Parts: sequence; C-alpha cells; structure tokens
Amino acid sequence: MMETNGSGRTPRRNASHVVDAELEHLEWATQQPMLDILDARYWQRRVMALQSGYQLTQQQGMRIDRMLKRLVGPGPDN
Repeated sequence: MMETNGSGRTPRRNASHVVDAELEHLEWATQQPMLDILDARYWQRRVMALQSGYQLTQQQGMRIDRMLKRLVGPGPDN
C-alpha cells in the first residue's frame, strides 16, 4: 500500500516487514568495521533513505535514530 507524504509528491510505502528486514541488515552492517567506500556517510544515506521511503512504526523510528546516532559518533565535546 502506498500513501502520499502529505505534499502529494513522494509516495511512502507501508511495508513493515520490508522495513524490519532492511533494519536488521543495516544494524548488522553498521556495526562492522568501516571500509573506505562503505564509510559512515554511506550508511547514513542508506538509513535516511529507508526513513524517508517508508511509513515507520514508532519502534522502527527509534531503531533508526539509534543507528544514526551511532554513525555520527560522539560530538566534538565528548
């Protein structure tokens, strides 16, 4: 099922099982040693594409937030 995001432009898919499978992969992949080409910025883009392309449950949104925080790493004050 596809729904618009309110602006009528970008459809957002509602496929929770697809999101869960992709989240499992991304959680595993982002905990592996980073390669030059598959660096944190690459994984951030993948996670954010998932976030913007699907209608997420609250739990899925929290998983994405945790991944993005881990990918950014500690701030300059930490």
